[in-house]
Amino acid sequence: MFHSTFRFLCCLGLLINVSHASETCHLTLVYKDNGKTGYMAPSPSNEGLYKALYEEMAFNLGCTLTIQRYPKKRTHLLLKAGEVDLYPSTGFDLERSEYLYYIPNGLYRYEFYYGLTPTGITDITDISDITNHGLTWIFEGGSTTIQTAETFNVLNQPIPELTDKRAITMLTKGRQVFYRMIKGDYLKYLEKHQLQDLKSLGVKAHKSCCKPKSHTLYTGISRKSANYVEEINPDFKKKKTISAENFPFRLSKNTLAYRVANEVKRLSDTGRVYELYHRYIIAPGHTQ
Repeated sequence: MFHSTFRFLCCLGLLINVSHASETCHLTLVYKDNGKTGYMAPSPSNEGLYKALYEEMAFNLGCTLTIQRYPKKRTHLLLKAGEVDLYPSTGFDLERSEYLYYIPNGLYRYEFYYGLTPTGITDITDISDITNHGLTWIFEGGSTTIQTAETFNVLNQPIPELTDKRAITMLTKGRQVFYRMIKGDYLKYLEKHQLQDLKSLGVKAHKSCCKPKSHTLYTGISRKSANYVEEINPDFKKKKTISAENFPFRLSKNTLAYRVANEVKRLSDTGRVYELYHRYIIAPGHTQ
């Protein structure tokens, strides 16, 4: 009787521990509602590179993953409050590093941009020209683009959940605005609508207006997340610029965030991230 009771209690304790582990090993990833072609479809669908990558990462860690979608500004408010764990991919930003810890995710941003304005605007070759034409720079609310606009002292208007389609519609209706669009997305828009350009819609594309973005991308981990613990980074160089690679703090070991960072690195180092990038971005729809 004693041995039966003992075995029962041991099994019960094991089940409780397993249940507790499954409850605590859970990650929440947040991303903007309107999505990004190939990376994550517009809500309510989550299909794309990010879903595939982070579901695989979570599975390999024995965790579950929940994806939440909100307007971009709100996603960062949730990250700042620690109500969600992860942001899938972003460049390093000093202001956001107050609430985000950055780990390389194996992706790289190299994007060319066109600037869209009403027709009749002479060629814009520099962002500062926007003001000279009495235009307002519109972009998605919550975007770091506002920093560039303010640096150039350009009149600007962040718009919640602004998409390429909505911005082009605003221009076709005569709004005196400037909109920066990724070159690849612009060409896909023309192909989809069987257009040579947007002149027939009253929209002009300025092809030498904007510097391309070129930098390493990172997974953002909320520094307020319950799964995150940090410690002083002894390798931090105070005389050097703060960056993802030179940050005052580092992840503490034996935490889920530390395991996440190691698994993302492993997926990058083994070429798995590139495999997914090829599948969803380079050759979407191609069966491997």
